Amino acid sequence: MPSNPNTQNAATVISSCDGYSDLWPIFFHFFFKHWGASPFPVYLISNHRTFEDPRVVTIPVGEDKSWSDNFIVALKSIKEENLFVWLDDFMVDRDIQSSAMTACIEELDHAGGKYLAVDQHGDLGEAVENTSLRRIEKGNLRAGLNLSLWKKTFLNEILVPGCSIWAAESRLRKLNTEGEPGLFYMKDECPKVVSYVESVKGQFWKPSAIKYLREQGIKVNLKRRPFPPQGNDFISKFFRSCYKRRLKAQSAKEARAALEGKGLAVLPL
Repeated sequence: MPSNPNTQNAATVISSCDGYSDLWPIFFHFFFKHWGASPFPVYLISNHRTFEDPRVVTIPVGEDKSWSDNFIVALKSIKEENLFVWLDDFMVDRDIQSSAMTACIEELDHAGGKYLAVDQHGDLGEAVENTSLRRIEKGNLRAGLNLSLWKKTFLNEILVPGCSIWAAESRLRKLNTEGEPGLFYMKDECPKVVSYVESVKGQFWKPSAIKYLREQGIKVNLKRRPFPPQGNDFISKFFRSCYKRRLKAQSAKEARAALEGKGLAVLPL
């Protein structure tokens, strides 16, 4: 936990579940390598497993009902109002300045906002004077659930039991197209606050992620999370289908083991 007072009433929340626990050591390796001085608490949403690192507070929410259900339960244990929401498959590849993250909160408050797409830049929408922000206006679909800053009260409005992450994102974008106020993203000319490599698509490692990990000298367990052919031909689709069934069975096995109290911890790299 950070030793500095949390004057921004803010936290970092990593959205995950036990089925993606193999990504946690990799995520946190890069997260703390590039933002080891984070002034905010770091929360990890899980089902039953924990990540053994004193800098991380794991929030086990129980059965993996849906992405939204997991988040709804987790938010009851999070007291902070300003939440940087991350996905578990982001590998940070550049140092993060705490001052830039703090500025996001201050500028969102200045603009009277409740949501900021931190990793989205563009030149559409009204620019907010003396800030790095632009309004996400009707038809300007910049709202999403990648790396984003939320007021917890607004995030609770988006979360509906039974919704996948894609359904929750659709709810957010529907509000966007209807002209929901208080949604912002970054001006095109402003530097990136956070830079990252996305590691997983459709449950499998992305080619760019494997390349990045190899460049960093990190080996991953390709049996645990495969790297099948990415094409749209029959053979590629067939192999991916087989791997997905295997992953589903593996996740079910791990969930049973977790409920029995076996293998709950995930060790860092």
